[in-house]
Amino acid sequence: MKSKEDFVRKQIIDASKAVFKKYGFKKATMDHIAKASGKGRSTLYYYFKNKNEVFEAFVKNEYESIIIETGKVVSRNLLIEKNLSSYRKIKLEHYIKLSNTYTYLLTDLKENTTFLFELLHEIRTEEISIIENCLSWAIEKKEITPVPKTDLNFLALAIVTATDSLEKEIFLYQRYSNDMFDRLDWINQLIIKGLQH
Repeated sequence: MKSKEDFVRKQIIDASKAVFKKYGFKKATMDHIAKASGKGRSTLYYYFKNKNEVFEAFVKNEYESIIIETGKVVSRNLLIEKNLSSYRKIKLEHYIKLSNTYTYLLTDLKENTTFLFELLHEIRTEEISIIENCLSWAIEKKEITPVPKTDLNFLALAIVTATDSLEKEIFLYQRYSNDMFDRLDWINQLIIKGLQH
């Protein structure tokens, strides 16, 4: 069971979503977040030192929801093609939704992409773990060529890192087309064919 502190922290993070949607990052203030959450400034500062910390919690919350959803659809019982396709589809759908919802925030982040991607770099360990599991399952089922265990984590990191550029284009610059899901499947095929030899 979550503590009262966890509950209040979640209330603040949830309220910050509406604030970042309305004001973006630069114009949002701790006063806006305090008002939206129905908390006093002292309560807000008890949980977060500044707006950057609130934003980090907001991003981690969004990222965690992607990880949870992805974890529900990838499975040892599925082929690697299906696992990678499901993983990418969920992420793409989430990023498209975020880019359509947080337009002001995106404008601010385009000016400081380093801040966002350093934050994402810190929290993507779980994502690398999901891909590593998918690769391990595929090796067990002889779908792909075995990879030494010492290289498996690096391979998962490389796959996740390779998709980061595409995600940046989608999320920050809204460069996606109607056939983006087909294009992702094509990328999956390239990766899988490369791993089969």
